[in-house]
Amino acid sequence: MLGDAYMCEFASLDRCAAYVAARAALIAVQRAAADWPMSLADRARHGATDTLELTARAISHDPASAGRRHCLREAITTALGVTATVDAARAMGFCGDGLIDVQRVTGRTVALLSMLLHASTAPIPGPPDRAGGHAQQPHMPDTSHGHVHFR
Repeated sequence: MLGDAYMCEFASLDRCAAYVAARAALIAVQRAAADWPMSLADRARHGATDTLELTARAISHDPASAGRRHCLREAITTALGVTATVDAARAMGFCGDGLIDVQRVTGRTVALLSMLLHASTAPIPGPPDRAGGHAQQPHMPDTSHGHVHFR
């Protein structure tokens, strides 16, 4: 996918739980969808593939960047589409252990993508200071005296 892309805080895609979950969902969808009608199976496969690609693209952006958040929102949207397709397959009578596994891993994917989005929205606090609070990040300006100073 994006193996050569800048990985930010992850040494590889396999170090990101959301990416690993999206890959597991794609594998589970490919297995379960083999017995589904072609239009339903194609929709689930394409959605799972798009989710995986969007997750990889998100990881290539800086951790708190708008680009990462945009890709993660798109990945969550496609992952939700996959879960809806899985629900449609169940409603059509396609049941079994494979479908239960797909429901589990697609739900996990949505959850982990959402947690990664949340983590990408809030700045990461600095290390604790001696008073028990968090030290200010070096890039945060101090404007307390009317002048901008970077600590």
